[in-house]
Amino acid sequence: MTAKNKKLKNTDTLIYALGGLGEVGKNMYVVEHEDEIIIIDAGVLFPEEDLLGVDYVIPDFTHLIKNQKKIKALVITHGHEDHIGGIPFLLQRVNIPMIYAPRFAKAQIERKLEERKIRTKHPIVEINSQSTVKTKHFVIGFFNVVHSIPDAMGVLINTPNGRVVTTGDFKFDLTPVGTNPDYQIMAYMGQIGVDLLLSDSTNAQVSGFSISERDVAKEIGRIFKKADGRIIIATFASNVYRVQQIIEAAISQGRKIAVFGRSMENVITIARKLGHIKAADKHFVNANQLNKLPANKALILCTGSQGEPLAALSRIANGTHRQISIIPGDTVVFSSSPIPGNAQVFHM
Repeated sequence: MTAKNKKLKNTDTLIYALGGLGEVGKNMYVVEHEDEIIIIDAGVLFPEEDLLGVDYVIPDFTHLIKNQKKIKALVITHGHEDHIGGIPFLLQRVNIPMIYAPRFAKAQIERKLEERKIRTKHPIVEINSQSTVKTKHFVIGFFNVVHSIPDAMGVLINTPNGRVVTTGDFKFDLTPVGTNPDYQIMAYMGQIGVDLLLSDSTNAQVSGFSISERDVAKEIGRIFKKADGRIIIATFASNVYRVQQIIEAAISQGRKIAVFGRSMENVITIARKLGHIKAADKHFVNANQLNKLPANKALILCTGSQGEPLAALSRIANGTHRQISIIPGDTVVFSSSPIPGNAQVFHM
């Protein structure tokens, strides 16, 4: 029976994606059964060069608008923009009764909504691996996974027609910087059986193991000990564990930290507040203070590791940054791997 002539039954459970399949960004899964809908993530996709003048690409919410009476909850796996960046746009179009998010993502969403002056119907509910969300048709549980951001979680959805697991973004790191994943829970789910696995891991098609974050930390420390002048490091603001390691290396080597890029500033503020980055105010300097420091006492931490035209490093490199310019003796470090779909380049 082909998909075209197969008729859906009222008792069927529907699982579909409104974004995120075959693309890096705007992730949004939907699980629907009779009169209930559970949404998993609501992300954005950042446009490439063929979409000039476009700030964000968001999922098509048409189906959710038509069926918003069925929506029971929005569940968030973690706090990256391709999983939470669409929430402000979704809330302006659709009534979302409840939002469930892990701790770090909750703080990010609240800051994002506060900046846009958007109010939720109810407070965002913080979840962890011990949490359970129950509706008439669904029982939802969670498990810890390793990712580049704290509090990343996978989701187990028990439906009337079987078990659905979505991993969120994850990787296997046997020596992670943050919390260990719940290997026992994953093994147990495999033992009891999963009917549908929705798995998401960037570069999973590449053979071998990805480098452990602890090995990255050693290399960052080596660079700091070797460099005689200023160090300029570009990385993803959302890679909180990498940012944490860079800041710790700077403090241990007696360097003051200057942060450039709004997203980097926001993430560091939240990570310090929640205790993921332990650094006092005295370790940070502004642009004016930076220019008065000896070169070997300065770290510039900025966005732009993928060559994004408007990011801090690109503007520093092409001389359009108002406060910072490249000087002889600077060591420039790109602390990230290229993300599929990002093809920006620049010359220094």
